[in-house]
Amino acid sequence: MKLSTSPLGRELPLLIVEIALLVVLLHANAPEVWFWFAVLLLLLLWRFLAWQTRRIQRSRAPQGPQEPVDSPAAAAGSTSGSDTGAPG
Repeated sequence: MKLSTSPLGRELPLLIVEIALLVVLLHANAPEVWFWFAVLLLLLLWRFLAWQTRRIQRSRAPQGPQEPVDSPAAAAGSTSGSDTGAPG
């Protein structure tokens, strides 16, 4: 399993950035604390929303092969019953 294709591999660079921001936040003096705290919260919020969007898209993805709408069979119309195409 490649690290870059696994879920952890995709999130690893951002986790490193978040940990680095947390270290900076813990070492910041009083005026900088709120700025770095807000940056960290915004980054975490952005990642949460991206994860939630991916999860919703995966749940809405088609489960099996489906016939396309513009296929020749769908464009031909019905040939059974009284619907033969002749106007009445």
